[in-house]
Amino acid sequence: MLAKEDLSKAFEDILESVIEETGLGTSSGVQLNRHQQRTVDRLHKFVNSSEYKRSSGSSASTSETISFCDDFIADWEASGLNSSPVQQLINLLNRPHIRGLLWSTEDVSAKRFAPELPAVPFEVDEDEGIAVKIVRIVRRDEPLGATIKCDHGGRVYVARIISGGVADRSGCIQEGDRVLEVNGESVLDKKPDEIVQLLNKCDGGCVTFKLIPVEVWHNHSSKAHNNNEKSHIHLRALFDYDGTNDARHPCPEAALNFRRGDILELLVCNDEYWWQARRLGNGALAHSREESKGVGLIPSELLQQKSARPEDRRKNTSQKLVEKDMDDLFYESVCKLKSSSSSSNSRPIVLIGPPGVGRNELKRRLLMMFPERFSTTVPHTSRSARNGENDGIDYYFTTRKNIEKMIENDEMLEFGEFRGNLYGTAVSAVRMAKLKGTPLLTPHPLALRQLRTSEFMPFIIFVQPPTFHDFKETREAFRSRTARTQSSASSTSQTINSMGRAFTDSEIRQIIENASNIDRNYGHLFDSRITNTNLDDTMSDLIKLIHNLETKSTWVPLNWATRCVDG
Repeated sequence: MLAKEDLSKAFEDILESVIEETGLGTSSGVQLNRHQQRTVDRLHKFVNSSEYKRSSGSSASTSETISFCDDFIADWEASGLNSSPVQQLINLLNRPHIRGLLWSTEDVSAKRFAPELPAVPFEVDEDEGIAVKIVRIVRRDEPLGATIKCDHGGRVYVARIISGGVADRSGCIQEGDRVLEVNGESVLDKKPDEIVQLLNKCDGGCVTFKLIPVEVWHNHSSKAHNNNEKSHIHLRALFDYDGTNDARHPCPEAALNFRRGDILELLVCNDEYWWQARRLGNGALAHSREESKGVGLIPSELLQQKSARPEDRRKNTSQKLVEKDMDDLFYESVCKLKSSSSSSNSRPIVLIGPPGVGRNELKRRLLMMFPERFSTTVPHTSRSARNGENDGIDYYFTTRKNIEKMIENDEMLEFGEFRGNLYGTAVSAVRMAKLKGTPLLTPHPLALRQLRTSEFMPFIIFVQPPTFHDFKETREAFRSRTARTQSSASSTSQTINSMGRAFTDSEIRQIIENASNIDRNYGHLFDSRITNTNLDDTMSDLIKLIHNLETKSTWVPLNWATRCVDG
C-alpha cells in the first residue's frame, strides 16, 4: 500500500522542480498548500481503494492514465504559472494520437487486448465423471455430414466428418468424439438405425449433442493427416456405383453415386476403404459447375479389388486387348489438359460405334465441309493398283509379306482380309495424317489399344444409335428425302438405287445390340457420346463437340500430362 507521506513528498518534488524551472521563486523547502494537499489526499484514498484495484485488471470505458493527465492539466492551468516546457507537454497530451497511445498502453499492460468470449458450455457427466461439451447444430434440411460407429461395449463414436458438411462447417465435432446423448437421450447400446431416428427428431432443424472430446493429440495428428490428403486428386470412374444398394457401405445416406466415365475429385482419402469425393461431371469435358458441390463416400480402389467378383474385373479377352494396364483398375487417375491451337498438337477424333450407325457418313461430311481442317488415314493393301488409283493417295500398295510383317511387329491399328487380299490401317498412317490436319478415324474398338496413348492422345466419341423406333423412322425419312432430291437431279434408276437398300428390322436390332456390347466392353474409355438420331442434328452436335475440344481444357489420363493444368 502506498503511504500518504510518500505520495505528498513525490508531489512536493514535482512542484519544486517546476518552480525552479520557471524561476518564479526559490525551490527549497516547498510545501503543498491546502488545495494541493486535499488533491493528494483524495488521490491517495482512491489509489488504495478496492474500486481502483478492481478497475486496474478489467476493461474500463475511461482510461485512468487519461484521467490523471486531465487532472494535471487542470491543476496547472489553475495555478496560473507559466512554463514553456510544461505548455509543450500539455500540447502533446492533448493530441488525439498521444491520448490514444496512452490509452492503448494502459490496456496492454492490463491485458485488456483480447475480446471476452462467453464460457464454452460444458457440464460434468455424472456417469463418466469428466467434462463434456454440448454442441448444438442447426442443419435444417441438410444431412449432418458425419458417420458414427459403435464399439463392442455399446459406446458410440464419430467415425468420420464429411468434408464441407454441416458438422465440418461447425468446427465443433471431431472424428473420434464419443457421443453420449442426442437431443437429451442417451445413445449407449443403441443401434445405428435408432440413433438416426433420434437425429431426425430435431426441433426446428436443431440437433443437440453431448460429446466427450477426442484427445488433443489425436485431433492434431488426424487434422494434419487429413490436410495432407487434400491434394486435388482426380479420378475417372471405370464402373457404375450405387451406394444405396451397397451392403458394405457404413452410411448409405452419405454415399456418392456415380456412373462410368464420371470425373471424381478426392477430398479426403485417409481411410483405407472409404474415400470422400465429389462428382464434377461426366466425360472429358466435365466441369465442376455442372454438378452440385455435395460430398459423399465412395469405395476405395482397395475395397473394390477385395470384394470384386471375377466377372466384375473386366477380364474378358476384348478388355485385355484394349488396355492391359487397366484390367484390375476401378479408377483412372486423370488431369486437365490445356487446349492447344497448334496443328502439331491436334488430337485425333476417333468415332467408335457399330457398323451401320453412321460414323463413316459423319466423317465424310466433316471432310467435305472442312477439307483444310481435317485429314484421314490412307490404308495399306496387298492387292495391285487399279486404273486411276495412286499410291499414297488411294492406298499404300505393298506386298502381302510386308503387311504380315507389319502385323507381326504390332504396326497395324486394324487389318482384315477380303477376296484374298489384306487391307488395314498402319500406325504410321495416323502420324502422317496428323501432319496434314486433325485426323478423323473410324476404327474398330480393338484399335484403341494402340491409339489411346500419350503419343496420339485421341478424343474418343461413342456414336450410339437411337431407339429402334427412332432409328427406323429417321432412316426411312432420310431415304425418302434423298430419293426425291436425286430424282429431280437425275431420272436414271441407277442413281436412285445407288443409295442402297433400307435396313431390315433384324438389322436395326443387331446394330443396337452391337452398340450395347461395345459400350459394355469399352465404355470406360469414351470421352464423350452422341446419339445419331438425325444426321443433320448429329453433325451440329459433333461440330460443337470438336470446337469445345479445341478451346477448352479436357480430362485425360495422368500419364499424358505434358501440358496439364490444375483441376
